[in-house]
Amino acid sequence: MKKEITRLICAAICCTPIIGFAQTGDKFTSTDNLYKEGKELFQEKNYAAALPALKAFVKQKPVASLLQDAEYMLVSSAYELKDKNRIELLRKYLDRYPDTPYANRIYALLASCYFYEGKYDEALALFNSADLDLLGNEERDDCTYQLATCYLKTDNLREAAIWFETLRANSPKYAKDCDYYLSYIRYTQKRYSEALKGFLPLQDDSKYKALVPYYIAEIYTQLKNYDKAQIVAQNYLSAYPNNEHAAEMYRILGDAYYHFGQYHQAVEAFNNYLNKDRSAPRRDALYMLGLSYYQTKVYSKAAETLGKVTTDNDALTQNAYLHMGLSYLQLAEKNKARMAFEQAAASNANMQIKEQAAYNYALCLHETSFSAFGESVTAFEKFLNEFPTSPYAEKVSSYLVEVYMNTRSYDAALKSIDRIAKPSAQILEAKQKILFQLGTQSFANADFEQALKYLNQSIAIGQYNRQTKADAYYWCGESYYRLSRMVEAARDFNAYLQLTTQPNNEMYALANYNLGYIAFHRKDYTQASNYFQKYVQLEKGENATALADAYNRIGDCHLHVRNFEEAKQYYSQAEQMNTSSGDYSFYQLALVSGLQKDYTGKITLLNRLVGKYPASPYAVNAIYEKGRSYVLMDNNNQAITSFKELLTKYPESPVSRKAAAEIGLLYYQKGDYNQAIEAYKQVIEKYPGSEEARLAMRDLKSIYVDLNRIDEFAALANAMPGHIRFDANEQDSLTYAAAEKIYARGRMEEAKTSLNKYLQTFPEGAFSLNAHYYLCLIGNEQKNYDMILLHSGKLLEYPNNPFAEEALILRAEVQFNQQNMAEALASYKMLKEKATNVERRQLAETGILRCAFLLRDDIETIHAATDLLAEAKLSPELRNEALYYRAKAYTNKQKADKKAMEDYRELAKDTRNSYGAEAKYQVAQSLYDAKEYAAAEKELLNYIEQSTPHAYWLARSFILLSDVYHATGKDLDARQYLLSLQQNYQGNDDIESMIESRLSKLKVEN
Repeated sequence: MKKEITRLICAAICCTPIIGFAQTGDKFTSTDNLYKEGKELFQEKNYAAALPALKAFVKQKPVASLLQDAEYMLVSSAYELKDKNRIELLRKYLDRYPDTPYANRIYALLASCYFYEGKYDEALALFNSADLDLLGNEERDDCTYQLATCYLKTDNLREAAIWFETLRANSPKYAKDCDYYLSYIRYTQKRYSEALKGFLPLQDDSKYKALVPYYIAEIYTQLKNYDKAQIVAQNYLSAYPNNEHAAEMYRILGDAYYHFGQYHQAVEAFNNYLNKDRSAPRRDALYMLGLSYYQTKVYSKAAETLGKVTTDNDALTQNAYLHMGLSYLQLAEKNKARMAFEQAAASNANMQIKEQAAYNYALCLHETSFSAFGESVTAFEKFLNEFPTSPYAEKVSSYLVEVYMNTRSYDAALKSIDRIAKPSAQILEAKQKILFQLGTQSFANADFEQALKYLNQSIAIGQYNRQTKADAYYWCGESYYRLSRMVEAARDFNAYLQLTTQPNNEMYALANYNLGYIAFHRKDYTQASNYFQKYVQLEKGENATALADAYNRIGDCHLHVRNFEEAKQYYSQAEQMNTSSGDYSFYQLALVSGLQKDYTGKITLLNRLVGKYPASPYAVNAIYEKGRSYVLMDNNNQAITSFKELLTKYPESPVSRKAAAEIGLLYYQKGDYNQAIEAYKQVIEKYPGSEEARLAMRDLKSIYVDLNRIDEFAALANAMPGHIRFDANEQDSLTYAAAEKIYARGRMEEAKTSLNKYLQTFPEGAFSLNAHYYLCLIGNEQKNYDMILLHSGKLLEYPNNPFAEEALILRAEVQFNQQNMAEALASYKMLKEKATNVERRQLAETGILRCAFLLRDDIETIHAATDLLAEAKLSPELRNEALYYRAKAYTNKQKADKKAMEDYRELAKDTRNSYGAEAKYQVAQSLYDAKEYAAAEKELLNYIEQSTPHAYWLARSFILLSDVYHATGKDLDARQYLLSLQQNYQGNDDIESMIESRLSKLKVEN
């Protein structure tokens, strides 16, 4: 009865306004119907149908309360219909009606919008702004499910679990979903038993039956219940072979097979996993696949697969490296094995594996003789320090002695031996050898003082190895010889000859050769000849240049004691060898003919010399000697012709001074006074201050007196360049002589004062050039470089004076040391033109080369290096320097790379010196740049095997080798070499940054 009354009241309430509206007009009746219709459809969840009525109602501009309700229903419908602008509509509603009673639900709807868009943080913020308990039951459960899922998606597992638990207790609809997610959370928390308990009942659920078996199988695997894991995986793969989770089931199946020791089946299962899974494979799966390959003896696949595991620094990586090393050993790739063991030994994840890896690493170093940065010594030492009680310790100790004997890491080995309190005889023998090797290494780098320190230490140890001691004496002799300490050099060469047990080798022959030179320099020609004869008998023809030189020296020895026929015999033998010293042999043969008064024969030989060796440094002397021969044959016209040829071709040569004076004298003797006067004038004008000029002035005076033309002579004397007087008056002569005596007594400061006083008193005195020369020498003695430049400059105002050559040597050295390279270059070029012997010509050519290189004048550098390399007797140090500078210059020039490589390859034959060390790298770099990767790899591996004391270039070669491997798709090998270098290189330079940049690049790309 009560319900009926209520219904009637409601009917009355509803009917009353309709009557009223009917009375006032159709418009209001229509608006009310629109609202009513839209609301009814909205409540029936017919949102699409509700929209037109509600929108039409809103357009009628109804009262505020109904408008707010209508717009609420519109934005709610937009949400339900998944309108693309639903978030914007919901937010605008809240902005328009901040105090709406629907705010709680609007926040919940907005949160759901963000949830469906995957924006879980934004969704969480809005869910937490709403009170979900105020929503309807169904909507509350939906939102609670979404809230819990948001927490799960943002890794807040604790809150997710709380809300899933809450939801499961209140919503039958979501009970199984909650079971699944709660089990999943327990799984991620490694609470496997609880997770398994939740997953098992879901196996028959239609929604989860294709999903939960994966977790069940994975849990069985984690619990080491591999038989059940295998059954679940096999059943799943039978039922769902192409399901998205099939790949993971193959992985689990492979895991089970691996732990059952069924490695062939494991390989098959893991490969199915890799073929089906397009994402990055799991490291543990790759690890087990790699070990399965190892167990089935497919070592190449084992190493390749395990290499993909080594991305993190953990126990998995350590064991992977160990088995990579073992695989490479089976493949006989000991270098790769060494690097793999090295990485395993560097990890402390598992000390047993570390011990095994460290032992194998040391063995690989020993067997491959690898010791780029001293590893061969340090690895054995480190093992004994870290594992003193290891069962391998005794073997390692015995290997260490062998390492000392065979290592190329001499510094590391010496430091290691010096730490041993009581070294055995074997170790002392190793130390003797190591010191010897360090000595020869220093010698190769032209550090002769350091070489002597090491070599003498080696000798001092004793005779543990007689031949090593003998060889040390030999290289001491070579070092002393390079330092011009000839007495000590001779002593040690003789000690070598007495001690050596190898009298048939090249060093024995060269010791005699060097002793021959020492005797030759002290003018003991008989003894020198005997030593050179011994060398000739011992030389096996391998060193034609030295053999020809020895024949020349024997000839010189006979010449000095006037055994002319014997001298000619040896010069002829030397010339017939067709070496670069053949021009000297020819020249000496001509001189001997002259001494035998066979002037025609001498002239013939000299003409042949100039014809066969047009660029010979003896060509100047040859023309002069030809002129002298004509003089001795009384053929003055031919003599004058020869001397004039010399003046034309070589006007700056000191020999030309003598030739010019000879021309004047010949004309004078012929009575052709006018020609004589002109010739003598040229001598005086061109060579002022020289002895030839003084003699020319004397002869001119005689001619003018004979011709009774004294006035002309006086005018001529006054017109001479520089007004230097040729006849010294008594005061001039005495003042200079006093100063010269003070200099001769070594009283430098007093001499400097006296010589300067002489120049002030007689600025154009007869001995002014001599004074400037002595002041140059005093400046050099006192290291007063401005003084050298001043007085050498004064001397060079008369460039053909007799002191010009030595002045240029001093001047050029000062300019070079002061970094005035352009000026030094000019001085060295002048010196080359005036050089009167081979040594000074080489000095000039060396200076030109160094200046040109530092000035970055590539063309000049190439010419200078080529000239220097053409020298018959060039020290190995200068030869290397010239090749290096020329290679650098060729590298800078376009289309000259081939020539640069020829020089680099020549230098690369000896990597003990710095030039060879860099050259070996440059050869490999060139091959890499040309994309000749196989050749570059071969070159670099050869470099690493032969090693070098210049660690920087070896480190650069490691980096380049990693670039080669990266370019050829061998990123694992590239990474291995970089890691090995990183662990062993100690330099403080740019190598570390090169390593880091490449490791980062490899990590990004893989």
